[in-house]
Amino acid sequence: MAVIKKINDSIRVKILSAMTRKGAVVPNIRQIKKITGFHRATIKSSIDFLENEKFVLGYRPLLDPLVAGYNLKSSSYFQVDLSLKEKQKELLDILKKDKNVLSASQVISDGDFNIAISFLSKNIESFHNSLREKYVYKIPNYYDFIKKSSSYYLSSPIYKDKNEIDVLIDLLNEEQGTE
Repeated sequence: MAVIKKINDSIRVKILSAMTRKGAVVPNIRQIKKITGFHRATIKSSIDFLENEKFVLGYRPLLDPLVAGYNLKSSSYFQVDLSLKEKQKELLDILKKDKNVLSASQVISDGDFNIAISFLSKNIESFHNSLREKYVYKIPNYYDFIKKSSSYYLSSPIYKDKNEIDVLIDLLNEEQGTE
């Protein structure tokens, strides 16, 4: 009987999780030498320096959320009552436990919103159900704390599809004039 592998079976998920741990995947110095022409010692000492400076935080696989069925990136903007410090702590505690949260940031703008939260979800319905169950129902007097909210759903990029690391490297190259 043939074993059918899936990207989300327990074996693959455990392996992916292990690959995100510090030291699980290391740079291929031989490949970097082929690309750059630099000596192995130069490459190794540069990598060590970047790691020690906490600029390189680790090594991990790049995954496509769409393949796993996570088709929706969304952002929700909230106007919260910043005077309710205990409610802010409750919100932060919920955010830390919410596996769908990509990031949460304070917003500084000329508009009404002061908190932005980015989510990864399977679809709009699961996003809204999760928002209701994890936030609206969990924070007592939710509407006294959250004065206003708005959600935006992001499609696949129509211009370019770069990750944050690629953009940062491009910017650093531009600063150095090494493009």
